[in-house]
This record gives sequence, C-alpha cells and structure tokens, in this order.
Amino acid sequence: MIMSSRVKRKYVPDLKEFMALCASNYAKLARLINLAELEVGQGFALPVEKQPDLQLCLKQKSQHTATYELKQESSQISLQRNYLVRMYHDAKVAEVLSGLNKGMLPPVYPYPNNKMKQPDEKIQLNRFLSEWLNFCLEFGQPHSFNRTQLVFFD
Repeated sequence: MIMSSRVKRKYVPDLKEFMALCASNYAKLARLINLAELEVGQGFALPVEKQPDLQLCLKQKSQHTATYELKQESSQISLQRNYLVRMYHDAKVAEVLSGLNKGMLPPVYPYPNNKMKQPDEKIQLNRFLSEWLNFCLEFGQPHSFNRTQLVFFD
C-alpha cells in the first residue's frame, strides 16, 4: 500500500522579482511627485477620471528616504484606502510598508495564520501599487500626458 503524502513547501519570495517591482514603482511614483517641492506634512490630490482621487502626503523625509501616505478616497462611495510607501532614493526603489489600514507588513506571513493573510501578501500589495500608479499616470488629470513604460529585468 502506497501512502501519498503531500509535502507543503514553504513560500520563498523571489527577491529579484520583488526588487524589479520596487524599482518600477519608484520610477512611477517619482513621475507623480516632484520630490524637491514637498516638505513633511505637505501633499497634493490627483483627481482621476471617474475614480476615487489619489492623495499623497509626505510623512517623513531624510537624505536617502522619503515616506509617503497614499490615500484613495471617494465621497460618492464609502471608500478609503491608506498605504505607507517608502522611497529609497539611493537604491531607487519604493516599497509598500503598510496597507489596507493595517500595521507594518512582514516580508512573509506564516501560513496558515489567524488573519487569513497569504504568504505573499507584501508582494501582492506592491503589485497593486504598481497597477494603481499605472492607472494614475494614465488617467490622472494633471498628469494625463504621461505614459508608463514597462521595464522587464532578466
């Protein structure tokens, strides 16, 4: 009698993919923000056609990093999403630190867990940020002339 045993593999993040995604997010976010003009506590709103507006606010700034709060709000529907995104200027990468009004994101969630989080939650939120920034660059009214160029790394 042969017994079938399923061995569960531990999720191991693909660092190369994650860093490429963060580099792409940095480039997109830099196009939306004039990095030299904002001071801590300042921000701006980016109206987006028929979608909730994007609001950006500089929360922390140092020589090599800047942390922004990105909000997606709509008065027509009860929607508010908050994300903290840190830009690392020396490495030219941006990553989501926290999202969906929760605390800081660990690199990998153990699975299964009580919060029902997926092991790759962090990369999923960074992918969402990438798609959201693409949309804002495409349809944001002050920046509607921008077009996002996708970059693929080997």
